[in-house]
Amino acid sequence: MIRRFDLSRRQDPTRTQRGKFDSRFERFLGQFCELTGLEGHESAIREFARFTGDPGSVSLGLVRVAEAAAAAEVDLGGLVQDSQHLLDRLVRLAGSSEACIDHIVRWPESLRLLAEDEDFLRSKRRRKARKRIARSVYDADGQLLSIEDGRIALRRAYRDELIQLTAADLGSHEPTADFDTVSRTLTEMAEGALMAAHDLAAGDSIPDGCAELAVIAMGKCGARELNYVSDVDVVFAFSPETTADGEQAECARSCASAAALQIIDLISAAGAEPALWEVDAALRPEGKAGALVRTVDEFAGYYSDIAENWEFQALFKARPVAGSEELGQQWAEACLPQVWTAAHRDDFIPEVRAMRRRVVDLIDRDEADRQLKLGPGGLRDVEFSAQLLQLVHGTEDHDIREPNTLEALRSLERGGYLSGDDAALMEEAYSFLRVVEHRLQIPRMRRAAVLPDKPEALRELARMVYPTGDRTEVRLKRERDDYSRRVRALHEQIFYRPILDAAVGTGAVTSLPAKAAESRLRAFGFVDPHSAMRHIHDLSAGVSRASRVHRQVLPAMLGWLSEGVDPDAGLLAYRRLSEKLSSSTWYLKLLRDSGQGAEALARVLSLSQYAASHIMHYHGSVRWLADQDMLQPTPLDSLRQEMCELVGRGRGVEGVRAVYGREKLRIILADILEVIPRSAVPQALSDVMSTAIDAALLSVRRDLDTEHRIYDYDFAIIAMGRLGGREIGVFSDADVCFVYRPAHTMGDDDREALAKHARRVALEVTSALKSAQQDPAIELDADLRPEGRSGPYVRTLESYRRYYEAWSEPWEAQALLRARPIAGDNDLMSDYVDMINPLRYPQILPVRSIMQVRRLKARMEDERLPRGADRRQHVKLGTGGLSDVEWTVQLLQLQHAAEYPGLRTTSTLPALAAARDEGLVSASDHEVLRTAWLMATEVRNAITLYRGKPSDSLPSDIRELEAAARLMGYPQGSAQLLVDDYLRVTRWARSTMEVIFYGDDPTD
Repeated sequence: MIRRFDLSRRQDPTRTQRGKFDSRFERFLGQFCELTGLEGHESAIREFARFTGDPGSVSLGLVRVAEAAAAAEVDLGGLVQDSQHLLDRLVRLAGSSEACIDHIVRWPESLRLLAEDEDFLRSKRRRKARKRIARSVYDADGQLLSIEDGRIALRRAYRDELIQLTAADLGSHEPTADFDTVSRTLTEMAEGALMAAHDLAAGDSIPDGCAELAVIAMGKCGARELNYVSDVDVVFAFSPETTADGEQAECARSCASAAALQIIDLISAAGAEPALWEVDAALRPEGKAGALVRTVDEFAGYYSDIAENWEFQALFKARPVAGSEELGQQWAEACLPQVWTAAHRDDFIPEVRAMRRRVVDLIDRDEADRQLKLGPGGLRDVEFSAQLLQLVHGTEDHDIREPNTLEALRSLERGGYLSGDDAALMEEAYSFLRVVEHRLQIPRMRRAAVLPDKPEALRELARMVYPTGDRTEVRLKRERDDYSRRVRALHEQIFYRPILDAAVGTGAVTSLPAKAAESRLRAFGFVDPHSAMRHIHDLSAGVSRASRVHRQVLPAMLGWLSEGVDPDAGLLAYRRLSEKLSSSTWYLKLLRDSGQGAEALARVLSLSQYAASHIMHYHGSVRWLADQDMLQPTPLDSLRQEMCELVGRGRGVEGVRAVYGREKLRIILADILEVIPRSAVPQALSDVMSTAIDAALLSVRRDLDTEHRIYDYDFAIIAMGRLGGREIGVFSDADVCFVYRPAHTMGDDDREALAKHARRVALEVTSALKSAQQDPAIELDADLRPEGRSGPYVRTLESYRRYYEAWSEPWEAQALLRARPIAGDNDLMSDYVDMINPLRYPQILPVRSIMQVRRLKARMEDERLPRGADRRQHVKLGTGGLSDVEWTVQLLQLQHAAEYPGLRTTSTLPALAAARDEGLVSASDHEVLRTAWLMATEVRNAITLYRGKPSDSLPSDIRELEAAARLMGYPQGSAQLLVDDYLRVTRWARSTMEVIFYGDDPTD
């Protein structure tokens, strides 16, 4: 008798599901009943079909099965009459898994397995699936089948078990509760397949007594948590016969390699019976380039001396599953303990976390919101959270060394490393997401972890996920989004909330022993965890509003700080800032309500000592972090107006300096947070400094001119060097020259008095801008004036003219290439430019002058490089550094600017671009020099931002290199990559510079 559909355990289908089946369905249904003699059972089939993923496909699948059964002389009708389960199971498969129906059509005898009365998930039969698959390659007499017959028998046996498991899983009333059983069964089936494949391959490729082979499962197979379709990661260990000599040992290695390849082929290669899944041996030592098989000693030596940190993370879930049990045990004893030895390394946990971030960065943005596995709050977040806690604490606590994710969560809860609520949420979310992933794979038995974007496909998936109740795509999307949001939030706090409880001493169930809390902090990058615990306590202890807010945000804040280069310094700066602003409502609100603002603050404090120190003074800058549009540089007209208004209200240079410091910090924060392009930073800093100098001159003249009632005169400040080129860095001096001009003819005494007054103006501007207590100082440096330090501090325009006409040297014309008026009277600035243009853009540059410039460059390289400095790593004077690029461009300007107006600019990169456009340098040479200049500039600024003081060389300290790399946009762990890139780029730049500047051609 056919069991009636039990509607008492199910709610009504949705409205669309209650609709009539179409004529095509009814036609095939009639055909099926006619073929099987099951007329009169149509209503039961319709009821069963309504609760499948795709009800419309049921009758077609049934007809295919009926036709195949008839051809194989299998009495499907009789089987249905004798079994109360077969029709239900068959309908489920027809409406949800075309791949399972394909197998039944190829092998109709498999129908007898579906007719078994037992519930497969809870039966003894399920527990023997591995053994049945493993024995499938032997005949009745216990003899191995041939390779081809064994391949077919193995794959058929595996899929016989698969259709039973799939039907039982689809029929489960609580799929999330049964998920672990399903996953473990799939793993046992994979083990059986590997065992069978090993026996076939060894029997064919390894002569008796030659060698033994062990198959070691990694990843999900090793952790007993396979999906319906997963790559099965393995490595192969072999052992030659104990008495084998060198030649025999190599023969054993060759035989073992052939057997390993054959194992992969038996399971994964195309054939008459489709492949099962991919056997992937890429996790072996040295990856795909490494030997396919190794001895236990070779494995142990590799993991001891060579393996990188990520390889131990992969090794964490490894276990022997097939082949020689004794050899597999030897491998496990030699290799697995090394996971915990490696976990003690200082860089182990940071690299594990960095790898996770790199994986997330590779997610296709179009799929990120639909990714079950890799997306935010997805399966990988659960797995990663559990494994990271195990790697941190498992070095001391052996009880939590559990590779299976669900078991790991439970062991972490038992050990006190994870609260009961957190563990329960993680387990619930993980089970749900895995069920959804399984349902995505079941239809075609293909790997899938992305929710469909088409409504009908999502609707079919929802009907497979939910056996009862609301079975709509709306519910599926809502629950998936809810789990992802909660897991993501927990993933960001799970590592640090117990530390917070331990530091405050709340006695909460989530708190850790102090030693374990400090171990966790140390593993996540805090060098002085004891001090960190004290800071955490001082921030969060007590009942004040500030303490309550810090208890709420600190778990996330600690996570963000730990991703920086110096978490200890970042936490200390955060504590000091918070103490200063503890009574500021806006600051506490920002921490509590603006995740973007808090995260940005953590990044800045842990990456830049310079920015951290200035945020302490400019507290309001923290507001910018919550709205990063506020980090865009202030328009210069607005800035100039604000400074002039401050001067007009009597705030003088003090007010100008305050605005300058605020705007400089704004640009630096925009740089650190990548709000503006790094290439735009030098110009932005230069413009702010120039505007401040102009306003300072206005203030000083307002005071001094009124006090002394001097004759009318014009006064101007000329920017030189990097300021003139709008190319300054965070700590650059301001190279300037001072020029003045009487408004009318005057006598000798008046001229002398005016000269003294002009000098006083220049000195007062210099002193006022330098005398900063908290605001950043501007160091005006007039050493590039004619005659250098021995010459007058201030000159009239006419004095400059006479000097250049009588004494000017080529190097002075070269220095004038960057001269740019920035402050003072417009007419005087314009006349100054008219005066110097013929000097810096000569119609003809004599060969003598060219040779002098070249000699000066060579002498500077020999004399000005600091003693002991590595020429390759000095960003200013070293190989291919700033000086090489800038002198090359300046020589081209001296030679050709009179002819090509585009070269008449004080900035390096625009002049270089003009040289390219005019054909003076090739496009490739332009790109090489431009890249080197930008890289040297960014390295110099990045080092300064991290240290809080200037430096012109790549640091030798790995932490400083890492900070520079991160501030330049490199991913975490790129310190050495930065060095390699810099050396390569500057080497190319030097070769290019020598051809253009010195006229050397390496090909001659």
